Amino acid sequence: MNSLFPKHLGRPEADAVLSAFLNIFSAYIRRMRKTKEGEDLYSWSESQDQVFLRWTTGETATMHILVVHAMVILLTLGPPKGESDFPSLLDIWFPDKKPLPTAFLVDTSEEALLLPDWLKLRMIRSEVSRLVDAALQDLEPQQLLLFVQSFGIPVSSMSKLLQYLDQAVSHDPQSLEQNIMDKHYMAHLVEVQHERGATGGHTFHHLLSSSLPARRDSSDTNKAKITVETPHSSVKMRAASQLPIVGPEDDLTGLLLQIFPLKVDPRWLGPPASQLSLALQQALAKELMRAKQGQVQQGGLAFRLLQAIAALLTSAHAAPIVLSMHHSHALSCPLMRQLHLYQRLVSQDVTFSSLFLKVTVEMLIWLDNPTVEPGPLKSLLKSFVSQSSHTHRLSDVRTGFLHLAEALAYRRDAEVPLRAVIVMLKAGERCNAEAELVGKVLRGLMEVKSPYLEELLSLLMTVGMQNGTAGPVAMVISLLLQESEERAVKKEVDLKSGLEVIKAGLSSGLLVDWLEHLDPEVTSVCPDLQQKLLFALNKARGSPAYRPYLLALLTHQSNWSTLLQCISALLSKHRDYKLDPSSALDFLWACSHIPRIWQGRDQKIPQKKTEKFVLQLSSEELISLVDLILSESDLNSRDAPQHGKSALEQASCSLIQSRLPLLHSYCNGAIENIKRVSEYLISCIKKWEESAMSKRCQNLLLQIYLHFPEVIQHVSLPEDTFSSGGAADGSSCKLDVLVHRLVSLLADVGDSKSAESRVSDANLACRKLAVSHPVLLLRHLPMIAGLLHGRVHLNVHEFRQQNHMTFFCNVLDILKLLQPLVFHSDHQRALQDCLLSFMKVLQNFQRTRCPLVFINKFLQFTQNYITHDAAAAIPFLQKHSAVLQSLCAENPDLVQLKSLLAGLTLPLKSSSAEVAAEDRDDDLSTGSLPLVSISASFSLSAADMTMYTKKMSKGEAVEDVLEVLTEVDEKSRRNPEIIQYFTSELQRLMTSSEELCRNMAFSLALRCIQNNPCLATDFLPTFMYCMGSGNFDVVQTALRNLPEYVLLCQEHANILLHKAFLVGIYGQIDTSSMISESMKVLHMEATT
Repeated sequence: MNSLFPKHLGRPEADAVLSAFLNIFSAYIRRMRKTKEGEDLYSWSESQDQVFLRWTTGETATMHILVVHAMVILLTLGPPKGESDFPSLLDIWFPDKKPLPTAFLVDTSEEALLLPDWLKLRMIRSEVSRLVDAALQDLEPQQLLLFVQSFGIPVSSMSKLLQYLDQAVSHDPQSLEQNIMDKHYMAHLVEVQHERGATGGHTFHHLLSSSLPARRDSSDTNKAKITVETPHSSVKMRAASQLPIVGPEDDLTGLLLQIFPLKVDPRWLGPPASQLSLALQQALAKELMRAKQGQVQQGGLAFRLLQAIAALLTSAHAAPIVLSMHHSHALSCPLMRQLHLYQRLVSQDVTFSSLFLKVTVEMLIWLDNPTVEPGPLKSLLKSFVSQSSHTHRLSDVRTGFLHLAEALAYRRDAEVPLRAVIVMLKAGERCNAEAELVGKVLRGLMEVKSPYLEELLSLLMTVGMQNGTAGPVAMVISLLLQESEERAVKKEVDLKSGLEVIKAGLSSGLLVDWLEHLDPEVTSVCPDLQQKLLFALNKARGSPAYRPYLLALLTHQSNWSTLLQCISALLSKHRDYKLDPSSALDFLWACSHIPRIWQGRDQKIPQKKTEKFVLQLSSEELISLVDLILSESDLNSRDAPQHGKSALEQASCSLIQSRLPLLHSYCNGAIENIKRVSEYLISCIKKWEESAMSKRCQNLLLQIYLHFPEVIQHVSLPEDTFSSGGAADGSSCKLDVLVHRLVSLLADVGDSKSAESRVSDANLACRKLAVSHPVLLLRHLPMIAGLLHGRVHLNVHEFRQQNHMTFFCNVLDILKLLQPLVFHSDHQRALQDCLLSFMKVLQNFQRTRCPLVFINKFLQFTQNYITHDAAAAIPFLQKHSAVLQSLCAENPDLVQLKSLLAGLTLPLKSSSAEVAAEDRDDDLSTGSLPLVSISASFSLSAADMTMYTKKMSKGEAVEDVLEVLTEVDEKSRRNPEIIQYFTSELQRLMTSSEELCRNMAFSLALRCIQNNPCLATDFLPTFMYCMGSGNFDVVQTALRNLPEYVLLCQEHANILLHKAFLVGIYGQIDTSSMISESMKVLHMEATT
């Protein structure tokens, strides 16, 4: 408040601020006084600090007590220059010749204290007479005595206080006298106020003087004060007219306090200060004469006097004694000159010279206060310091730094040369020391934790800033960098020795404050050096404690051009230091979240939010960003405690996932950028081969794929990427919501046609997803297992009636398409949960015939499971072999099932003692049971295929072609794989003019694609040709099958729909219904 509204400066800014505050509070109080009594403005929980105010005019208001105090404080500042609301606000709170408003607590309705003592004291100190009168009303004697002893009270207010004290004396003198602890002090205080010009208080002073002795006893006249008094003075008086004799054994401290008293007491009847000073000068003159004659006395008067001054300077009375010497310069200057002469005579006495320099420097520090006016003593001390510096070979500041560096290097007391350097800098001498020398001294002072470090650093910064800020900034950064390196080395040593690591000291905070003061943008003065401070990797791979604060300053206080330069420097390859990846990535993340960038934008986020990207990085900069992410993961794995390989890989994966939003932000969602990053990661995988870095690259590539599945259309991802794990953990994926919806629709079976249609579409979409993006579907395998498990408790009748067998068959077909990724160790638990649900369904169907197609598919999948991972599959199947045996009893014709059971019931060779060691080694090396290979029942021989192909060839009769197509249709219902052997013939027949052949060919083609969605692209040219055909019937057939084919060939849906739109425009065919149906099927958005 004092700095905001400084008095006696007349600054227009202060008047403008005060006027604005007065206007604000005046408008507020006028508004509050308009509220009606009883109007509840505050809830009960907020009313503890609220007061209800009532004026004598009948107006009322309810407000916070601190608001009342704030308005009174503003009034104590006095009226500003020009027009303001000061008079109106003053009339409201302190009406002229009218009572003040009364206040009541809102919660208890008790009368509240509106003006506490501290606020009354501020009002008394004010120059507004109405405030002073209001503050002095109804004061108790204790309050009057307290206020009269306060500092900073104007003469007019003090006069009123003294008048109120006179009234209190006449009213109740006894109670007033009982509250006075020190009548001597109080009487002296009244006299001092009279000397200031205050009036009144004479009755009060008479009360104090009447109880005081007329004069002090003569035995007390020789008392001296150290804290002001000693029992008996050792100064001996020869006679009343002679000077006292002063010797080295006397109490020189008490003598100095008599010559330069801390407080002037007019009733003190001891020897005058001038007489004591003259006696001390005479004694010192005699000692000087003896020193000139070569008779130097060790521990003489000069040395004892210097020690007494030094003792006072280190006591609590240092400031008052120096100011007393400053005011009594006629007494202090001769004494200091004599001490200086003695120091020059005994210049070989290092102890005396050092102590003299210390005393003079200490006194100069106290006198170097802006509030102390220049005087003879200050000029004299400055000349002494300058001469003393020359005597100690401190010819300039550089020499002083050399002596200081030497003292610090040999662990000697560096206080004297340090104070000499400080005084020389304060005297305005040029700092001619080299930057290396100054840095060495500052580092030494930081090590010894010198209390003068801040003062010296402030002087050096002030002197250095005269020639620009580059020099001081470079010095501060070099100190911070060296301190970080030293602490990093100490950290390594401590870690090796098992000691506790020491955190950064207080000196680094001081340096950081200066760096912020010199360069608010942190990196604009010395960019290279400052960026090294912010982003360089320390030897111990630790980040300094001050780095987050500097990074926050950089992002919040720098302009955009500075930030762009810093980003470009970070993402370039040309630098002479190794980056700390964590610091660099944190900074890059902060740059895209700076509040100033988003100022002025809509605060309400739209329902369909679109990401807004701030920065545009080049391809090389994106590669550098990827390197930083990989480097951070690598360093983190090195520094992390060794808790096993899997734990390290999991921590590395989590760290990479946390940085993926940053990479996404800087890629700007552009597929070209994502493609460039993916290609770089693929090259790194090939470069690092089987190393840990290759695993990290695969992990990052997998995370990119999860966020941008469309990248698979532009880049061929390595197979190891999908089998490296990490896709089934807690990371997010762009298509999780869509896959969850598809699986939910797949499980939502029902009897209605619409339900069957939804299940069919969801099945096709899931099969397509299993082929094109198996990793995305495998993330939801636990959900599929849960949906299966939720149906196994139903009996056979409910199971069939509610059509749940369709869901189980569809899931089994999808699991088949997910091979071999579904057998990865990350999915073992969810896969076995699915298989367990299948087992329970088969168990429920024991007494009734289970669909043979379902059993064959299950057995074939089980065989594949054993082939890929026998170590996990065999124990699981052995655990549930009873279900398989029951199923075999119900279906004795299933050769595959018998073979499987035979393999599972074989005795384990490893547990038999009769088996030879070499046989056991052979079987353990194979890792699987000797099962019969189970293959799909292939119902066509080679001769049949040749015959069917010949009949479907061009030129054959339509009847023969239809016959073959009918046979293939019937056989493919149980074994759709056979259709793929006739794809060429089917593509030709899809363009046939014969309707029956064409419809049958389209039906078989779609069945083939449904069984294996990978073949969808093989039929794309034929389908496009059919839609563009000149035959109207062919076009109509293609359009009828468009929705189903679009769902199976989603990666080319845009081409197909665009072709259908052009056919409708130029062929004058209504294709809107087919396009609408296709869009309805794709309502959940494209899966690629």
